[in-house]
Amino acid sequence: MRIIKTAKPAFLPTTGPLNAKDYKSRLTSSEGAQTIYFPSCNYTIRFAFVTQRGYYPDAPEKANQDSLCTHPHFGGDSEQALFGVFDGHGEYGTQCAQFAKEKIPENLLNNAQFVVSPELAYHRSMVMTNAQLHRLQEIDDSMSGTTAITVLLRGRMLYIANVGDSRCVLAERQGDRLVACDMSFDQTPFRRDECERVKRCGARVLTLDQLEGLKDPNIEFWGNEEDNDGDPPRLWAPNATYPGTAFTRSIGDSVAERIGVFAEPEVLSKQLNSTHPFMIIASDGVWEFLSSQSVVDMVSKFDDPQEACFSVVAESYRLWLQHETRTDDITMIVVQFQGMKDAAPQMALPALLGPMMDFSNRPANGFPMRYLVPPIEATQIQLELTDSAGKGYSRMLSTMSAGGGVMPHSPKLSAKSLNPSLLAGSLGMLPHGSNGMLQRFNSGGAASPTVAIALTSSPDLSTVASSSGRTEEEISFLETAVANNFLFSCLPPEHRRAIFHMFERRVMRMGEIVIRQGELGDTFYVVESGTYDVYVQHPSSMASGGSHVPMFEPELVHTYITQPGQVASFGELALLYSKERAAMVVARAEGAVWSLQRQVFRHAVQRLELSGGMGMAQLTEKELRNVVRVLRSVEVLKSLSMSQLYSLASVMTSCIYKEGEHIIRQGEEGRDFFLILTGDVACTVRKNVDDSSEVPKEVLMLTAHQYFGERALLTTAKRAANVVALQEVRVLSIGRQAFEKTFGGSLQDIQNTETKWKENLALQREVLSRKSTTVGRLLQGNFSLEDLDARGLLYSTDCSALMLMEHKESEEIFTVRVTSVADVVQLGKQALVLRAREITRGLEPCFFVPGAMKGFKDERVLAEVLMTVGLCTLDMLMSPQPFDELSAVFVAASVVLGLEHLHWSQVIYRGLSVNSIIITEGGQVQLVDFRFARKNEGRAYTLCGNPEYLAPEILQGCSHNESVDMWALGVLIFCLLSGETPFAAPGDDELRIYRKIITSPVCMPAHFSPAACDLLSRLLRKDPADRLGTGPFGMSALKSHPWFQAISWEALTEHRYAPPPGIRERIYNFEGVAYAHFDPQPCEADTAWMNAF
Repeated sequence: MRIIKTAKPAFLPTTGPLNAKDYKSRLTSSEGAQTIYFPSCNYTIRFAFVTQRGYYPDAPEKANQDSLCTHPHFGGDSEQALFGVFDGHGEYGTQCAQFAKEKIPENLLNNAQFVVSPELAYHRSMVMTNAQLHRLQEIDDSMSGTTAITVLLRGRMLYIANVGDSRCVLAERQGDRLVACDMSFDQTPFRRDECERVKRCGARVLTLDQLEGLKDPNIEFWGNEEDNDGDPPRLWAPNATYPGTAFTRSIGDSVAERIGVFAEPEVLSKQLNSTHPFMIIASDGVWEFLSSQSVVDMVSKFDDPQEACFSVVAESYRLWLQHETRTDDITMIVVQFQGMKDAAPQMALPALLGPMMDFSNRPANGFPMRYLVPPIEATQIQLELTDSAGKGYSRMLSTMSAGGGVMPHSPKLSAKSLNPSLLAGSLGMLPHGSNGMLQRFNSGGAASPTVAIALTSSPDLSTVASSSGRTEEEISFLETAVANNFLFSCLPPEHRRAIFHMFERRVMRMGEIVIRQGELGDTFYVVESGTYDVYVQHPSSMASGGSHVPMFEPELVHTYITQPGQVASFGELALLYSKERAAMVVARAEGAVWSLQRQVFRHAVQRLELSGGMGMAQLTEKELRNVVRVLRSVEVLKSLSMSQLYSLASVMTSCIYKEGEHIIRQGEEGRDFFLILTGDVACTVRKNVDDSSEVPKEVLMLTAHQYFGERALLTTAKRAANVVALQEVRVLSIGRQAFEKTFGGSLQDIQNTETKWKENLALQREVLSRKSTTVGRLLQGNFSLEDLDARGLLYSTDCSALMLMEHKESEEIFTVRVTSVADVVQLGKQALVLRAREITRGLEPCFFVPGAMKGFKDERVLAEVLMTVGLCTLDMLMSPQPFDELSAVFVAASVVLGLEHLHWSQVIYRGLSVNSIIITEGGQVQLVDFRFARKNEGRAYTLCGNPEYLAPEILQGCSHNESVDMWALGVLIFCLLSGETPFAAPGDDELRIYRKIITSPVCMPAHFSPAACDLLSRLLRKDPADRLGTGPFGMSALKSHPWFQAISWEALTEHRYAPPPGIRERIYNFEGVAYAHFDPQPCEADTAWMNAF
């Protein structure tokens, strides 16, 4: 950017209070017009901008509250650019606008949906930016904020996201004239839909004259924005004369947010063609007195986009002073499209053309789906260690526990059969005082307690290792000590050795307490010398009056001592997650122990896995992340999940080319795809490929983190250009054959599979839309949780429950997920609740994964109304005996289709269990438990889920992906057929279950069919890469397994497959779920986090 310093600025107004010098000092512009070439689409853009600080006679030094951004090659993509204008207002408007300018592009790039669905990514990014601004203590956004208009240019597609009253206009040639096409629509009370929306949120909509009693406040006709008399309608709080905003959406403005002024954008997409010469992006300082058409007419007179900007800004300045004694800040960007031909290749992702997508009131299945929350990405949970760098909101999460959750093992009891007295023995698993949720369910349906995993910042492993290097004798001792420990025995010897260097030796004095009963454990101990007594202090009983009887004396239950050839150790479970210690360990005499903290252990496993799994390219962790980020932007790879992109990056080959060396030659058959790690390359073209005397013409230069030759993964078409190294260049490459070997099929087949899934989803959406019309109309009205009566409990957890509830007036039955705010805060699970909410809101509903129709919140409850009516959970239907094989096949097939939907939606489920999968009265099997789900962002490390369903890689602390759902599917099928899970026996605690999962083979019951045994042996493989159902073609292979031969997948997908007789009979005989009463207490702690729900 530059300050105008020319002697005579172009288009200097001849009238007004400012002289030439003052006028120049208020202008900031680009350094001329910048030109960017889009190689694959074969056209060029030229853009320039001008921004002018407003003139206020009473505040001549008032800062420019407008801000703007221009990002050519946005995200390192040569086919992508981002432009934005941000118009701040209020005392801190400048800071708000600058904050939005920085954060919206950053959040957009970090959003997992950015490549596949820019519209949804835009929505989440702007809402997230709004939440970040609210939490930023340095900026008071209570009465300050900013509007935002941003345009993403991807190939030949425009994606325009608007919040507020700035505007984007596209010029379109129609015959012999240029017509202004508005690509955004001002969000002001002039719009009837916006006016009604904010009024439903409690806003009063009045002009200043109406507010002051000079005009009838009941008149709601204000004309339009172009013919108003300078007194536009504004928004006012009930019984108050603030905030007075003339717009209905903005970023910031937390006070106005209470009356409906939110940050959810309207997103419009448009495909460019040769009839579009330019577009204009400008703040409302331009549009206050100029129409879209008049601005297009002015810009069309100039060949230079910067001159066009100067001209329009000067005219806007003149008109402001003609109507007012001051001027607004005025900002404008002009982007020209040159050389565009209609036959050019289409590089943009498929998108809806033309219609605007407003995610705040998006029609879905016949009723509006309300998006209210600033998304909390899965990467913001501190448990996702490797994915959280640079993305988390530390200020928000510092007030929360970063814990995930593992449901402690408990007997399989249905809600009908449980009795509150059965819970007494398991309450010790919960943090003190966390049984409030259990006490509220007086039907006998018990909550499943969860154990929090608390982690702080990741340690510096290099420092730990170097400061505590171990001798060979010490390493040998530790090797002996953990020889039978399943968490160490599964590690490669070199990894174990590295971890041994991280143990710390601690000298113990007589009487010193090593472990205290009741504290959260985070350390594993190996006894080197000494004797250590284990005491258990049994809980006291309660006197009839409520007072505690004195505690019993601690009971000595065990003694640890190291003997020759037999090294004692304790606290093994602490290496997995935090759980209250069940006993106290005291040193009987002086001795020494070796200790290893869980955080050090798990982070070490992750780092060692990364360092040993970078494939042929030998990338560092940082390089791998950068490579995956670039691969996400490659249009032809959009069908691959993040975990598959990581797999692709890890098998790419690293090559070095010297200066002047050809990487690709024009005319040769395309075989490899290349990604530049370091250095620059030039793309050159000969008109006549066969004429070696012709000097190639340079058409493009590419640099680090850009790519070329991606079409070779799809076709063997001849190369259209040479690519020559301008200096020493390091690239990653992969050929089509290597790609197909890695993924088991061609890229075209992967794209076809995704297309088929989308077609099936569209069909399901249509059917669901017809079914949901009546319910949708009901939910559109004034509908609240107070209108519902509890009718039954499907299942419950430590802080939530899935309930059947009846609408008092219509008697319509709903399935509602209710969450106690007080219990969430007490257990520190705010971030996890928000993450689950974000995922359920972002999912397209299907037959097997019902969507969330409506959400509620108050000081007591967070609630979601689901698009289904559940009958019961699978475990209720399996009592008193497991399913017959045909019924199990039907249930498993339904779960497979649900998982397929989630995996194509980039979600890892991690929540399979017969206790939480529901079935409807019509026999529809559905996945509804999203407590442990997360977006698939390549590498996940959280230890969470039902202990009996955990995959080995989760327990080992290694990265995991959607293959963990295939392991859990195997456990589920085993349970459907036998009534028991394969690695848990009656009386087993978590540690014994985990040891079996990692070390024990699967023992098949004699009554299992050969096909079932084969399927389970392929699903329950310890190596996730060998697991059936993994990879882009994994689901197709799974569906083709002989065990599923009775299933018509097409009929089941289209909801035309009747449940087998065994299922229908159990549904007919099911007596219904037990009645449940739900009445949580209001939360007295800080509930600001609930704004994100």
